[in-house]
Amino acid sequence: MRMVKAILIFLLGLGMAAALFVAGFRSQTPQPPPVRALWVTRFDYTTPEDVRRIIENVAGMGFTDVFFQIRGNGSVFYKSKLEPWACELSGGKVAKLGTDPGWDPLQTAIDTARPSGLRVHAYMNVLPGWKGLEDPPAAAGQLWTAHPDWFMVDSLGCKMLPTSGWYAFINPVLPDVREHLRGIARELCGYDIAGIHLDYMRYPHDYPLVAPQRYPDASKEELARHADFSYDPASQAGLMDAYGWNVSKKQIAQFRCDSITKVVRDISYTMQMARPQSCLLTVSVMGNPVEGKAHAYQDSGAWVRQGLVDWVVQMNYGTKSFDRYLKAMRKAAGRRKFRSSVVVGINCKNDIGDIVSQIDKAHASGCRGIALFSYSFLFDEHHQPTEKGRILLSKIRP
Repeated sequence: MRMVKAILIFLLGLGMAAALFVAGFRSQTPQPPPVRALWVTRFDYTTPEDVRRIIENVAGMGFTDVFFQIRGNGSVFYKSKLEPWACELSGGKVAKLGTDPGWDPLQTAIDTARPSGLRVHAYMNVLPGWKGLEDPPAAAGQLWTAHPDWFMVDSLGCKMLPTSGWYAFINPVLPDVREHLRGIARELCGYDIAGIHLDYMRYPHDYPLVAPQRYPDASKEELARHADFSYDPASQAGLMDAYGWNVSKKQIAQFRCDSITKVVRDISYTMQMARPQSCLLTVSVMGNPVEGKAHAYQDSGAWVRQGLVDWVVQMNYGTKSFDRYLKAMRKAAGRRKFRSSVVVGINCKNDIGDIVSQIDKAHASGCRGIALFSYSFLFDEHHQPTEKGRILLSKIRP
């Protein structure tokens, strides 16, 4: 009996020592510093001075990271051999697409940010390929005219059409599309960026909202079919190869989820090969990960759990849904990954009281940090702080 008691005491002591060792190890492993990011869209700048003022403002406000947009819809704001210069840099008219502006917005942002240590992420819309009712000039080599077969096809066999304010999407199933996007990533890795930030990494589930502009006389049922993508031959063949002839809705959804995830994986691997040193891959994702997967085929929880991305940036833009979506993302990512890899995005279009409350809730949740959308709500067209910007200064600056 004494022997048993001695063994129990020894094991208890051993367990306590192990617990103390683990606690000591954890206490010596510091948590990474919190992320404080801001989105800067391509509509926020047109000149080198704009970019310099923007970056100085973002750094001066205490942000650690800036998602600086350099690709919108198959045209770019950096020196590229794959896609034409955006027309926004040359007056905004489509006819000016491809005109060299004589300066490089991405390089200007990097150079301006370097002294402050602000991390610049090249922010790109991934699948949008064109927007507007006017076709780009054929000589520009833009995707809409150079590769019309790259665009998604609806269930009636029609190529997806852009509207005055919405995009037509290229098809992630096509090998040529995926290689093109890998090429974009390789080009961006040639810059001294902190990372690449992906947006519109999904299927266009929201097209029904804009489809009536292109199909004004269509019935509700026809509009639904015009908003269901993609039914091109390559997608249909890939679906049949994966599941056979008799496919279920669940299998179609999984095939589309897999096609989106393949692009994320492609870009991740390309970055690892091109920039073996630290270069972050981050992606904007829908606020509700369950709806994102079911309707937009965006499996953001899996991307985090599998380590395909460094951060998912949850676009948690609602006010009534904010708490519920925050919990849903924690569940989708898992507690450990939520702390290390989930950045909560907050919409600064909301009332200032809601913004402040959401920032506090995000910090209290234990997530990796926050991202605010976007610069134009915090600074006006002259790059002076707005009222929201002045109020939020004390919330952002450490």
